Amino acid sequence: MELVELLKKLGLEEKEAKVYLTLLSLGEATATIISEKTNLDRTLIYQLANKLIEQGLISYIIKNNVRYFSAANPKKILEDLKEKQRDIESAMPKFLELAKTKKEDTKIAVYKGKEGLKTMLNDIIRTKKDYIVFGEEGRFQEVLPIDIHQFLLQIEKNNIHEKVLVREDWRGNVIKSKNSEFRYLPKNMLSPSTTVIYGNKINIIIWTPPFHAILIENKEVADSYRTYFNALWKLAKK
Repeated sequence: MELVELLKKLGLEEKEAKVYLTLLSLGEATATIISEKTNLDRTLIYQLANKLIEQGLISYIIKNNVRYFSAANPKKILEDLKEKQRDIESAMPKFLELAKTKKEDTKIAVYKGKEGLKTMLNDIIRTKKDYIVFGEEGRFQEVLPIDIHQFLLQIEKNNIHEKVLVREDWRGNVIKSKNSEFRYLPKNMLSPSTTVIYGNKINIIIWTPPFHAILIENKEVADSYRTYFNALWKLAKK
């Protein structure tokens, strides 16, 4: 790799690199001599030299009112790189923290049939987080009678609690566990689909055969559903 290209990779502009390398080969030179060697305008040489001085790559002395420039030892470049590496390493925890707080991508998956519904129930148990439910009307016990009983036993065993908004006309007809808390709303206030929110996940269940569960994973969306649920929960009857 040519030295100019290498210096460019390290952050120098091409003309700055040419001036530094010229001085490195000459040892010491005036702006006029550097201009002749690099075919760059003499006025520009002073501008480039000032930038390189700021970076600690060249220095100058004055002899008989004439400024003579000289290049710093090339090892200075390596020392600068090592210092930058140390700075980056010390700042790395902050970089990683910023990476954690970036907005997450939304993940969407669609599950079909009874097996898809079972996958959702198993995921709730695996997540081991309390969850909320919009629009329960006994469909789980109708479609998955054995599985829903086992599921309710599992949430008790794992100390998972559920809050469920149930249609008023289903009062007393929906099975529950000792970890269940139900409140009731009129039929027209709830969707015919069932929505389950747990962790950062929203699962919307469409009960029209062959049944579909649409899983959305996004913290902001899940939190907005919780806010809406809490507003309805305050309106619902015990």
